Amino acid sequence: MDVAVLAGGRSPEHEVSLASAAQVLRHLDRSRWRVWPVFLDRSGGFWPSRQPLAADAPFRPGDAEQQHGPLRPGAALDWLLDRAGVRVVFPVLHGPFGEDGTVQGLCELYDLPCVGSGCAASAVAMDKLRTRQTLQAAGVPLARAYVPREPLQRSDARTAFAALVAAVGLPAFVKVDASGSTVGVQRITAEADLARFLAEFRGQRFRRWFAEAALVGEEITVPVLGNSGGELRALPPVGIYPQCDAWFTHEAKYRPGASEEVIPPRGLSAGDLAVVQALAVQCHEALVCDGMSRTDMIVTADGPVVLEVNTIPGMTKTSLLPQSALAAGLPFPALLDHLLDLALAGRSSAPEREAAAS
Repeated sequence: MDVAVLAGGRSPEHEVSLASAAQVLRHLDRSRWRVWPVFLDRSGGFWPSRQPLAADAPFRPGDAEQQHGPLRPGAALDWLLDRAGVRVVFPVLHGPFGEDGTVQGLCELYDLPCVGSGCAASAVAMDKLRTRQTLQAAGVPLARAYVPREPLQRSDARTAFAALVAAVGLPAFVKVDASGSTVGVQRITAEADLARFLAEFRGQRFRRWFAEAALVGEEITVPVLGNSGGELRALPPVGIYPQCDAWFTHEAKYRPGASEEVIPPRGLSAGDLAVVQALAVQCHEALVCDGMSRTDMIVTADGPVVLEVNTIPGMTKTSLLPQSALAAGLPFPALLDHLLDLALAGRSSAPEREAAAS
């Protein structure tokens, strides 16, 4: 079956997406899938591959000899359906314009199966404030938060800092509303830290921000596989131990050797593991996720507290979902097969189309 693998995109996580996609393209089983890479450039152009990519062939993003483009998104989907015969899409995209429901909604308009959650679940999970509201309504334990009334563009550092300290104390973590891979997350201990955070992100596309109390405990993540309403499987939790930074920064996530990841986490008993796995499943169901999710938590002395839920976890060499899946006996190629099978099972098949005239 023909599968389109989307990589790149307009978000700050463009390079992370390309690194994830390189792993996916390398490990997709060519005996099952005929693979069509699609490069999404930083300007929004789509570059579908002119030919299927062989397992040993390099993927060269933006290469005009290898890819056809740039095309508008709809034109690219038309080309993939009518010329390439694609019947399922695998978005390996992180952050805005890829993980946030935009691409998922486009696929839904085409009745085209898509790996991962649909438009609504993706949009809610990408928005950290809406995620908090959804999980809070479902009874999920969350950190204390300060949510300013003013949008990011009008927030005043002095006023906001005083209100933040009164609400959650210090240190605290401030976050923009819609980002991932720890982009737009900063630890603050002083008003100057908040001022720098507001200045950095005020001119970007983010509209809101908020702060959460810093938590003391074991930092872990728990992946879940399956479509909501069906059988869900929580994979082994992964303990996260940054080696160079005080917390799990963007660099600690993606720089080899910057963090130690341990399965199972060091400080959790068998009972603790069962609790955090059940909590991850609860989050997956509350957001109505499909295919996969990865829920990040801090296990405090009073129990686990959820930080966020990712609907397209990283697929790089250092990423946590593939590590957890392997520990559960699911090697990377088998994980990719499973995700594609879930997409095909959970979505209506694309309508048959006559091949476009050459």
